[in-house]
Amino acid sequence: MSQKQEQPKAYILLGPPGSGKSTQADIFKREFGCEHVDMGSALRRAAQEPTPFGENLSRIMNEEGGLVADEIMQAVLEQEIRKIAPDRPVIVDGAPRRESQIHEVLSVLNRHGKDFNKAIFVELSEEDSVDRISRRFSCADCGAKLILGKNFDSVGDRCPQCGGRVSQRADDTAEGVRKRWQVFHDETLPVLKYFEEQGQLLRVSGASDPETIFKDIRSGISEESA
Repeated sequence: MSQKQEQPKAYILLGPPGSGKSTQADIFKREFGCEHVDMGSALRRAAQEPTPFGENLSRIMNEEGGLVADEIMQAVLEQEIRKIAPDRPVIVDGAPRRESQIHEVLSVLNRHGKDFNKAIFVELSEEDSVDRISRRFSCADCGAKLILGKNFDSVGDRCPQCGGRVSQRADDTAEGVRKRWQVFHDETLPVLKYFEEQGQLLRVSGASDPETIFKDIRSGISEESA
């Protein structure tokens, strides 16, 4: 009798701005061979398109600090999941962001043969979130990721690697981060409650260094499920 082939696992990564989700997703990819679906990056790419859709999306994300409509999120997620080989596990970073998106996200994963395993919540306080994100910059020329106070001393300095112009995302200011944190708090807490009630939520502290955070994540999921 033939044994049914096990479906590749899917994980959902949640956390407020600055909690280090992208870093954890990169470690996940390295350790478990997961493909990383970064919904924030995917949406920002769409928001940069010189179209009415892109301009509207840019206004929602950068000026209003709100969450995009569920149908936009679902369409972008579907597009990203299609790019992944059927036999590869996946970790989704940044969706679902509100309760109304939960079943749509799970449905997309299921349609593409991904077996949802666990939602991982990286916890971080609002003050830590504002402090981390508001010091985050990048070089417009070479793309280097830079931290104010670590890689350069003051706004207006040039890139220490190539001498290029240092810039900051429009929503990475202290005011922008507080708006994003409040949106996260208001919209995403019901998402956490749902997965917790289903016994599918793992909480870890985001206050530690990335490797320690990943050790906490790894200890919270069995080797078999990973």
